[in-house]
Amino acid sequence: MHLAISGYATAAEVILLLCLPLTALVLLSLPAQLRDRRLKRRGIEAEAVCVERIRTSGVTVHYVRCHFRTETGIKIAARINSPRPAPEVGQGFPVVYDPRKPSDAASAQYLAGREARLGYVFQAALAVLVAAAVLLLTVFS
Repeated sequence: MHLAISGYATAAEVILLLCLPLTALVLLSLPAQLRDRRLKRRGIEAEAVCVERIRTSGVTVHYVRCHFRTETGIKIAARINSPRPAPEVGQGFPVVYDPRKPSDAASAQYLAGREARLGYVFQAALAVLVAAAVLLLTVFS
């Protein structure tokens, strides 16, 4: 019996160790997740024009620097996640911006896609792992 309890405690410790990097991922994705949620709720769509394609490594364009105009006609420059396929310099594409802070913008395609929901996956995995560790430590010990 003692070995079984010891095994559950060890399993719980391993699970809690797995939670550490997952917690870091959740915390790192939280600001972008909150921004995306805010843009989905009150964002306004505008037509942006690509002025620079930004590659972080290799040949894939990960970000674009673009210009767009707000509803009030103010010209805004922003660096956003690139839609797929990446627009060419001078090409237009839809963005969604926050009317309270227009420089806070994202590609409309990004907001509609799976990438914007990645933070929720990390949070769900963290919740499951913490719940499993708590169960192992409380119920089985």
